[in-house]
Amino acid sequence: MTVNAYDQTQREMSTGRAAEARALTRCAMALNDAIASKDNDALYEAVRLNYRLWLLFYSEIENNQVDLPLPVRNNVLALASYVVNSATRAFSGEQKVLETLININRNIAAGLMEMPPDTAKTAPSPETAQQVPFQSTVA
Repeated sequence: MTVNAYDQTQREMSTGRAAEARALTRCAMALNDAIASKDNDALYEAVRLNYRLWLLFYSEIENNQVDLPLPVRNNVLALASYVVNSATRAFSGEQKVLETLININRNIAAGLMEMPPDTAKTAPSPETAQQVPFQSTVA
């Protein structure tokens, strides 16, 4: 029973949503660490990584490589546009912009980690889920 629950969890975590959530979380952490360290090179790399991730999101949506409801599509495009257009201010270390980028990434990552409504039927029960051993996905 535990192995089946573990396999189910692994299948759910290997989705694109989980990968996107991890990438957004990684960018948020890199931005936060760069701010704390006051290291200009680290800040440049963190902003650059975040910029590239959001540019990828934008281009995948624009090229219709993702199937999203129109309101979600428009919201993600607006966020991607904001992130890309804010890069210059972020590179210069503008605190408010950096905090906004971190919050955007964290909030979107949290939303992506929620289970989509259509998978609720196949989700393990709370009893089964409690039997799954914890495994950190943070590298």
